[in-house]
Amino acid sequence: MKKLKAFLFTLVLFFISSSYVYAVCDATETNELNSLAVNVSVDYEAVTEEYVPDESFNPPDGMTIEEMENYVVTRDLFLIHISNITEDLYVTVENDVTGETNTYYYDDSENGVITIRQEDLTSITNYTVTVYSSDATNCPNTRLATHYLTTPMYNYLSEYDECEGAEDFYLCYEYLSVPIVGFDDFMSLVEDYKAGKVDNNGEEIVPDEDEEKGFLEFLSDHKAIVITVCAVIVVGGVLVTVIIVKKRRSKIV
Repeated sequence: MKKLKAFLFTLVLFFISSSYVYAVCDATETNELNSLAVNVSVDYEAVTEEYVPDESFNPPDGMTIEEMENYVVTRDLFLIHISNITEDLYVTVENDVTGETNTYYYDDSENGVITIRQEDLTSITNYTVTVYSSDATNCPNTRLATHYLTTPMYNYLSEYDECEGAEDFYLCYEYLSVPIVGFDDFMSLVEDYKAGKVDNNGEEIVPDEDEEKGFLEFLSDHKAIVITVCAVIVVGGVLVTVIIVKKRRSKIV
């Protein structure tokens, strides 16, 4: 009898646990979580902020004492925004430059927006943001979606006087999403850009050879084609003339 009761008790627990497992990650909740994860967005903004420098900071040369007292120290940085985070979600953020991966929850956000500071702008940085379901759901720690973001690097070459008059040239942009070239290559490319030899992206501009040669040289380079076309026109004209003459004579007769 005791064995029967134990068997029935085990059987009841089995059905209860089976029902619970079924409720853990049913299709409805999974679809809702996937929709929340896809709705997560990742972007960045460039900002300039004031800060108090440490003792190693050197102010610009040539400043008066009064100018130094009123000098405001600023720095540029990026703010990475991960939006639409809910209590049902959390994210891991991988930075390929530092090699770090950090985890952020809804409690780390402000009204569903997680903000990460990037103060090092010397490298192009790739972020991988992976969205998971949180412990607040019936199926926690389920990977739902992955979002990617790339932030550019600060382009120190844009500070040089050579960029005056070449602001639209890519190597004179303040930020770059492509590697910076060496200084000698930069000088050469800017010079070529100002001379009209390369376009905004540094690609060589190939002149139209036909325009440079002119119409007469074009004719000279395409003698066979020109002669053929002229012959066709002449023959066609002769045939038309013959046909017209024959028609007129037939009417006279």
